[in-house]
Order: sequence, then C-alpha cells, then structure tokens
Amino acid sequence: MKNILLIYPPFCTPASPPYSITNLYSFLKANSDHNIEVLDLNLEFHKLKFPKYQKYYQKKDWKDYDKVTKEYSKISRNTYSDNNKGIVKKQKPEFFKELIDKIKQKKPDIIVFSIVYSSQVFYAHSIIKELKIKSIVGGPSVNKILAKSAKTLNNEIELLEYLGDKAKIFKTPLDFSIYNLKEYFTPYPVIPIKTCSTCYYKGCTFCTHFNRQKYFEFDLNIIKKSIINSKQKYFFLIDDMLSKKRLLEFAKTVKPLNIKYTCQLRPTKDLDFETLKKLRESGLTMIMWGVESGNDRILSLIRKGTNKKDIQKVLTDSHNAGIKNIVYMIFGFPTETKDEFLETIEFLKKNEKNIDLVSVSVFGLQKDTEIYNNPEKFRIKKIFHEKRTLLEPKITYELETGLTQQQANKLREKYKKTIEKINKYPKTMNFFREHMFCLI
Repeated sequence: MKNILLIYPPFCTPASPPYSITNLYSFLKANSDHNIEVLDLNLEFHKLKFPKYQKYYQKKDWKDYDKVTKEYSKISRNTYSDNNKGIVKKQKPEFFKELIDKIKQKKPDIIVFSIVYSSQVFYAHSIIKELKIKSIVGGPSVNKILAKSAKTLNNEIELLEYLGDKAKIFKTPLDFSIYNLKEYFTPYPVIPIKTCSTCYYKGCTFCTHFNRQKYFEFDLNIIKKSIINSKQKYFFLIDDMLSKKRLLEFAKTVKPLNIKYTCQLRPTKDLDFETLKKLRESGLTMIMWGVESGNDRILSLIRKGTNKKDIQKVLTDSHNAGIKNIVYMIFGFPTETKDEFLETIEFLKKNEKNIDLVSVSVFGLQKDTEIYNNPEKFRIKKIFHEKRTLLEPKITYELETGLTQQQANKLREKYKKTIEKINKYPKTMNFFREHMFCLI
C-alpha cells in the first residue's frame, strides 16, 4: 500500500474546492487500497498571503465590494506574476517552505498534481524539482516542460492502472468532506459539479476544451448522492456546455433537494420560456451565457449555432423566468470590423433590461482550434510563436482584414463606461462569479 498525495497547486482564484482532485480522490478510494490524501495548496497559499481578504469575502458585508475587489485583483495578479517570474529565474516562490512542509507531513510515496490553469505550472514545477518524489501530472494545462520532470497521465483510469490496481472500476459520489469548506473566499461554500465529460456541442471555432475527450454523461444518481453528501446549498455546474435534454434531466433529479445552482449555456432557441421556468423552479438561479457577439456574421464565423434574434429572445425569457444573466462577449474576433463591434455594443444596450453582468474579453488565438488549424478561412495571414521558459509558446497573429487585438482593446476601453452601465452587480464580480451567485 502506497501513500498517494493529490495536490492542487497555486495559482488560481480560491473560490471553491477543486473538482479535479476531489474526483481523483473519490475514484481512487473506491477502486484501490492505497492511502489517499489531498492538499489544496492554492487555498493554503491564499490563506497565508491574503488573510484580510479571506475574512472580508466570507462575511458578505460588501459595502465597498468593487473597491476592495479591484484592490485584491491587482495585488493577487501582481503576486502571481512576481512569483512566476521568480521561479523562471530559479528563485523559491513565496511560502515555499510552508507548503513543502505540508507535503512532507503527509509522507507521500507518490505525488499527483492537477494542472487546470497554465498559471499553476510554475509552482508545481518548483515543488517537483525540490522534493524529487515520484510525481505525476495531469490536466488540461500540462505542457512539455512539466512532462519532462514528471509522469503524464490523462485520466483517473490511467492513474489507477499506473498504481497497479486491477479492481473493477466503478464510480462513487464525490467526497467534499476532505476540505474545510468554510476556508474558501466565499460567504457560503460553492461546490463544483460536472455532469458530463466535455462539451456535447463541439462546434465553436475558437475552443479547444473538447479536443481530448469523447462526450459521455455521468450517472445522475451518483451526482445526486454527491450533492446530498456535501450537505451544501450552492452548486456550480462546471460543464463547458449542457444540452437542453441533459439540463432537464438534471433539473428533475435535483428539484426535491432545494439547492441553488448555476451553469454555462449557449443561448439557443430551444431554451424557451417554459424550459427556463422549469429550470428556475429546480434551483437554477444564474446562467453564464456564451453570447460572444451581437453580429450575425461573427456568430456564423464562430459557429455558435445562434443568431442575434434568438439570443435576444432567450435572454428575455431567462430574465422573465427569474434567472440572472451573465453574458460572455468576445471583441476582436478575426475579421470583425469597427461597425460590427459597435453593433455588439448596441445589442448590449438594447438588451440592458435582461442582462445582469457583462463579461468581456478580447480574442486570443489558441493552438489546435479550428481557427489555428485553418487560418486562411479567418483571413489570418501569419501566426507567430514566441518561446517562453515554462509555458507553451505565446501565440500572436497578423490579419488580412478586421480589428487587431490592439484596436479591439482600445475600443473596449473607449466603451468601458457604456458596458459598465448595463451591470446590475459590481463589475468586479467577473473576478469572483461565485460571489454574485451567493447574493442571489
């Protein structure tokens, strides 16, 4: 029997317990005889570095929320950046001894790192180099650098086989009791839940989330038991996308549990008022909509499967059903013109009544997306790769036509106040969407 330690490294927002190592823990406990433990080192780092903000966010007395969160966002962003730059220079990151000691106390034979965000690569790399304990890495942001210093595995089944277990593989409810849920930076614990392996739609031309996995749905009875066993009220469905059929099945399953939940959806016309009303009655209180644009040509290029007219109807129906709407927007999608950008701004203004928070980003090209693999279809002349020390190369591009990233950023800044007037909640809740969820 081995001591297996599952680690979630810094840095990302400490808003909820990590789904990834919770899932691994529950799976390994059910399918092996090894001693399994977890460490959310991301939370431990933030507790040490930001105790004042931890107390503030847990109290829910948020009179100066926007001011405090702007301050926290800036300080935390600089903290991540400074630490990561130091690691590249082979310096020890902040609280390294404290976190290393927490690992040593567990006396692990094998350490398993879950790398969900690229910002976690740096601290994980430092720990692996320092301890020289047999290490395994997995997750969507594992890169070639980490793969050289640790064994790379793709999922829990591969991990089980690597550990030499050949027991019957079965799933059990997730066990969130392995964390002190009151320590996260939220007034109430917000529990992450997945209902399927990846996006069912697999159509958006800018997305890579669905490339590595086949789509399959998890047993709703096990999900129900996970929710009941957690003894919590707030749940964040972290699925990349859910179909109407799957949503209604989930809603029927959880309606008797009297919970609140939020999720990410495409604003497609099949999500009519009656459907959204049923979802609201089951506990769905907030939806993060992948709207992306208010221009039909751009929506067609994105291959979103939506159009401006249908989006407007869905947002109206969602609002009328009593659901809060966050809309994700992308500015500067390849070939987008200034007039099309302005059309999107007008779309947001026109639908102001039905929008509670706007979340804006400027398009960035990612490897292995349809745009990356077929740049000529999107009028991209050249793609450039800038080498980085611990991360994959930075990708930039040159367009034949349309707004550049710099131009899109300038327009976003110019219309910043226009966009912010639409928000019914503090704009900084885009940094902590769990906080908006907890207010509803």
